[in-house]
Amino acid sequence: MGKKYCGLILKTSYPSLGETSSVAVLGKSMLDWVKLALGGAETGVADNDPAADILSLVRPHLKPDCDYAVVLYSDTPLITRKTVEAAVEEAIASGREVIRMTRGYVISAAHALRADKIYTEDTCYFDEEDFITAFSQKQIGLISDIMKNRILDYHMSHGVRFEDMAGTVIGCDVTIEEGAVIGYNNIVLGGTCIRRGARLKANNYIEDCIIDEDAVMDSSHAVSSYVGKRASVGPYANLRAGNVIGDDCHIGDFVELKACNIGKGCKMGHLTYAGNVNMGEECNVGAGVVFANYDGKDKHTTVVGNRAFIGSSSTVVAPVVIEDGAFIAAGSVITSDVPSGALAIGRARQVVKPEWTENKYAKKFSAPDDNKR
Repeated sequence: MGKKYCGLILKTSYPSLGETSSVAVLGKSMLDWVKLALGGAETGVADNDPAADILSLVRPHLKPDCDYAVVLYSDTPLITRKTVEAAVEEAIASGREVIRMTRGYVISAAHALRADKIYTEDTCYFDEEDFITAFSQKQIGLISDIMKNRILDYHMSHGVRFEDMAGTVIGCDVTIEEGAVIGYNNIVLGGTCIRRGARLKANNYIEDCIIDEDAVMDSSHAVSSYVGKRASVGPYANLRAGNVIGDDCHIGDFVELKACNIGKGCKMGHLTYAGNVNMGEECNVGAGVVFANYDGKDKHTTVVGNRAFIGSSSTVVAPVVIEDGAFIAAGSVITSDVPSGALAIGRARQVVKPEWTENKYAKKFSAPDDNKR
């Protein structure tokens, strides 16, 4: 294309929506979607005045080095760069001063400066899907569905497999590498990056995360976290913000992590809460373990060395350091540091009272039931 163009986006509003420029579609405002269609062209934004001639709106935004002005509207977020460039090419090839699109114009700069109004009544048609207008909530739903499928089409053309197009939502800024597999009913948003060979099984919600090569996520919720290579997460895990999960880790069902750094090869199989934990490599955390990080006022950190074992139903009360190879017996409450290779048992000795028949529970079943007499 031998000619340079600048852009002008006119903001529109409707009674049922308000101003359309700020309405979001799949993670980006309508105004930003329209800006994308103008590529790197210098772009101005102005309020649309239906009573004004379009040229009076264009002139203040003309750039000295531009041959054409492309006028678009904030209520057509499906407009693409391909359609914009096709309209400019049509203006150049035909020598016409004005190209009227279904929703928008291409106007030569010379014509915009010397003419008093646009006289053409002819409309040039391009890809008409690009001009679907967001004037109601129903239209926004239609536009969102089309945008969703465009994003899926893009990723499929780059080697990504989707098992369920209808139930999958991929945000506009998500990166998915070739060879990744996305299963049923996944929502992936923000700046998430899904690396080569990763697999999202069904029913995940992922936002602003990195899921590294060959990792697997299953029916889990993850925000602002990193999942390492070949790691597995879920089902029903909850990764709150700030987690780094190392390569080859397993984070199992109903495990909740917050601001944790979990080393390579660690396993947390079931029902664990860990907050502010820095854990070494090859550790094993049993079922029902709680890393208690909050004392009612401040958050504290637990440090766990390499190859430590945390027995089931233990509570580790931060701040505490559990050194390499330490073993925490099941059911313990740990409130002080555990040296390397040590066994820590933090529970009361079991007491058995035989023939304890005078308690309320026993009497409940031994007393006659007057209602049955």
